[in-house]
Amino acid sequence: MQNTRARMLAAVAPTGRTHPLLADTDAPREHAEPHAGPCPTFRDCTVTEPGHTDHYAHDVLAVLDERNTSTVLDAGMVALSDDEPRAVVCIGVAEFTDAAAVHAKTAELRRMLDQVDAMADRVFADHEARG
Repeated sequence: MQNTRARMLAAVAPTGRTHPLLADTDAPREHAEPHAGPCPTFRDCTVTEPGHTDHYAHDVLAVLDERNTSTVLDAGMVALSDDEPRAVVCIGVAEFTDAAAVHAKTAELRRMLDQVDAMADRVFADHEARG
């Protein structure tokens, strides 16, 4: 857990540059291979109980605030064995039932994060200019 937290903190530390994955491009993106979990049905499922029928991954992908005490944004997956079985990917509190919808939302988030970076540059430049 500690090693994962350190890697996450390093990954979200501000650099002052736009991360290549956040660049506005229409080129296809390569995705890292998902973690090799114990579930033979869903690679991202973190349930370790053999023969489980409810699948989920919570708290696997998250960005925390600068104090590491509160979640800014998280993502995960759920596939339950209820009356209408379906897989869902969650981003924050939003649920998506197909990859195209997730891709559209993550593209929107990338654009917004670029705008947040630009706003931060303006705000802190203006603050420093005030003396």
